[in-house]
Amino acid sequence: MRATAVFALFAALLSPVVAVPVTNQVLTPKGYRPSAGLKEIPEGGRIVHVGDNLHVLDAKGNVVHVASKSSPVTPTTDAVAPEETGWVAYASWLNTDAAIGSFQTTWIVPPNPTTNHGQTLFLFNSIEPATFDAIMQPVLQYGLSAAGGSSTGWSVASWYLYGSNTFFTTPVAVSVGQSLHGEVQLVGTGASNTYNYNSAFTNIGGTSLTVVGGEELQWATITLETYSVTERNDYPAGSTVFSGINLELSNGVFPSFNWAVVSDQADGITTTVNAGGSTSGVITITY
Repeated sequence: MRATAVFALFAALLSPVVAVPVTNQVLTPKGYRPSAGLKEIPEGGRIVHVGDNLHVLDAKGNVVHVASKSSPVTPTTDAVAPEETGWVAYASWLNTDAAIGSFQTTWIVPPNPTTNHGQTLFLFNSIEPATFDAIMQPVLQYGLSAAGGSSTGWSVASWYLYGSNTFFTTPVAVSVGQSLHGEVQLVGTGASNTYNYNSAFTNIGGTSLTVVGGEELQWATITLETYSVTERNDYPAGSTVFSGINLELSNGVFPSFNWAVVSDQADGITTTVNAGGSTSGVITITY
């Protein structure tokens, strides 16, 4: 693995063992988290950082929910989970230059796995703060999560997770072979070095989620995250190719960099950078 110490430390926090949660935990694309912090965002709504709170607004700008900010979560657990759990394979890059203005990629909804053992699979591009205490991500999901979904099919939603709070848009069902275009975009800045972002599948309605007044998002990833996988056929056959990867900074620059890669070699799950850099990139996750 060619990751820096920062990447290696973060990988250690995510794997190799993530434990099965007690009943007050729910499954999200950032692991198991407190059910009390779960909130579905109404279509057209947004999240606003206001002092020590997070306000959820509906499409008309009315405050429909107020959540307190909190420290990053360490899930309470009671047993050891299957080996193939958590961030199984991913590519990442930590930005230390001007803020990321847009991070986008296209991929195809994979075939359904040939076996079903109640597994949940997440595939996404995401950006996190350098503190790793939040994440914003347009997520393709197979199986069930805290947001719902289908136990035998695929769905998409945008997620924003901050501290112990988990926000998501209503999952939208998608079909095998359907093209997805996921993007996290900087849409504005505010006082005191705050940033406004939008996450969406730009070609699928009902998946847009805006956050106002948050931290700068710096750590970009392309990720496969899995739970309750018990055998190889719980994955789709073949591979998922993330193509057209474009990462543009807010000053219009497309930076030169190398993706750091993490694979689950023991289980044959690999991440391959076919075309690196910040323009027209291609990354393949093979099951």
